Amino acid sequence: MQNRKPMKIALFGSVFSEQAYKAESQIVDVCEAVKRHPAELYLPDTFFYSLSRATQDKIRPLCLLFDVLPPVDLALSVGGDGTFLRTAAAVGNSGIPVLGINTGRLGFLADVNFNDLSETLQEIFSEEYLIEERSLLELIVDDESLPFSQYNRALNEVAILKQDTASMLTIHTHINNDFLTSYQADGLVVATPTGSTAYSLSVGGPILVPSSPSIVLSPIAPHNLTSRPLIVQDDAKIKLRIESRSNSFLVSLDGQSQVCHVRTEIEVQKADYTLKVVKRKGHTFYETLRDKLMWGVDVRRK
Repeated sequence: MQNRKPMKIALFGSVFSEQAYKAESQIVDVCEAVKRHPAELYLPDTFFYSLSRATQDKIRPLCLLFDVLPPVDLALSVGGDGTFLRTAAAVGNSGIPVLGINTGRLGFLADVNFNDLSETLQEIFSEEYLIEERSLLELIVDDESLPFSQYNRALNEVAILKQDTASMLTIHTHINNDFLTSYQADGLVVATPTGSTAYSLSVGGPILVPSSPSIVLSPIAPHNLTSRPLIVQDDAKIKLRIESRSNSFLVSLDGQSQVCHVRTEIEVQKADYTLKVVKRKGHTFYETLRDKLMWGVDVRRK
């Protein structure tokens, strides 16, 4: 039998000072677990050098460092959903599938429990897993001075937000050049089905199955209480023109914000590529909802 080529895996992670020891210990555990299989392991050099010297010494013999993402077979996100979003941005339109190992709190994106790491890796190397295609949003602005030209995609949402001390915004909204409404609100969340369990959910938006061909618009604290979330088809082109007494507003892509002038016109549409997300067989989105949102659990019992 011909030997199988080693799988090439890029590992992305985050380390925060208040939990640095635990987080770095988990990174070491993941590196060692990967190397028990026929694999070549790659780490971003910026992430590697953010680790303590002791951790660097432990994992340096196990991995190769990179500045530009090489052509790997799998991207491994170790952390929470924030780490997963940064991994998705690093992967871009390369088509590299992403697996999220959850060491954070809620974890809708990074939904593989850290305690299931060994079992999950065994499934990966045995090719016993599923791939889900997740849609992204593309942000188009008419101001070339803004940094969105470098990366203007969002896996979760594009959010229009008022600044801290500003009055509410008026957001004139068109769908495929048809006027929808002028939201008077603190902001507007335009979310993918994947993002429907993120910011959009926290402002009262609906939960969408990830495969739904849809985009959801969820106003944030609308002045008119009849302004409700709206689901549109994912081939819709959403144009936004903003009015603000402060003459500025914030645009946020998956939590990364930028101040824009009210003269900036915003267009949001489905991106021309999808993100491949690795899922374990037998583990469904509905199971994740029950687990993360504690559906069916009697919270009165201790």
